[in-house]
Amino acid sequence: MKQLVKIILAVSFLAAACGMVHAEVVDRVIAIVNDDIVTLKDFEAFVKIEKRTTKYTSVDEYFRNLQLKEKLETFIEGTLIKQQAKKAGIVVTDQEVSGFIENIKKQNLITDAELREQLRKDNVTYEQFREGIKLNLLRTRLLMRVVSTEVSITENALKSYYDSHQDYFKEEEFHIQQIFISGQHKDIRERAETAYKQLVAGTPFAEVARKYSDDPSARQGGDIGFVKRSDLLPTLRDALNGLPPGAFSIVVPTPYGLHILKLIEVKQSGTVPYDEVKKAIRERMIIEESGKRYQDYIAKIKRSSYIEVKI
Repeated sequence: MKQLVKIILAVSFLAAACGMVHAEVVDRVIAIVNDDIVTLKDFEAFVKIEKRTTKYTSVDEYFRNLQLKEKLETFIEGTLIKQQAKKAGIVVTDQEVSGFIENIKKQNLITDAELREQLRKDNVTYEQFREGIKLNLLRTRLLMRVVSTEVSITENALKSYYDSHQDYFKEEEFHIQQIFISGQHKDIRERAETAYKQLVAGTPFAEVARKYSDDPSARQGGDIGFVKRSDLLPTLRDALNGLPPGAFSIVVPTPYGLHILKLIEVKQSGTVPYDEVKKAIRERMIIEESGKRYQDYIAKIKRSSYIEVKI
């Protein structure tokens, strides 16, 4: 599930983003989009649910580099998408929403009770959460119909992309240490959180690995040597992106359990042959072309819509 819900803005985020102390916010109209009125509370819900359907980070961390009006622009685009989906007769069933939520719980290795508790802490109702999921599914379905039509990529275009983006296809190898908590533990999240807190407190990674990791490498302090990027699970690859040598990742869920990775060293081992990455290039080019079509589609809708922002 690479595409996740885009919804809601918390009072705590407003305080952090604007550099103000936390205070009660009085609801008010902040935008008009055709026949829909957007209130501040609507916008708060957007940000909160977006946080809950992605990584489990703090609100402050999630919105550290985001501007209020930029997020409002995203919310307005979502409102336009919802209006267009209604005109096109596109619907999402309750069963589909429930299935999507089940995938979120599986990917994050949490129970229904744990999810509801996290929502409660963020002042998001379960009904708001489900509505956010529904809006995201409507958006995806609409875009598949009007944007993601067949994209034709020629062999010459694929080869040209490969030749002009050689840096993308360098085979990287990561020397990493790992703390792995098996999904067989009933207290898997508690064990992972305890291990992570000890790392943050300055306990050596090897010491924490020996104590908590279920991986055979625990005896060597979690050192699993060099691993090719292509051999790692996608979520683990993502966790290493931008991580400097010597740093460790957040807790990363996979179908097997929870992981914490420490990057020791990165080395290049040549360029991946064209035939091995041809499929990946095609997928990348389709995503890029679809992105362009989406922006054109949104721009067209905006030109024909009445939009008034009041902040």
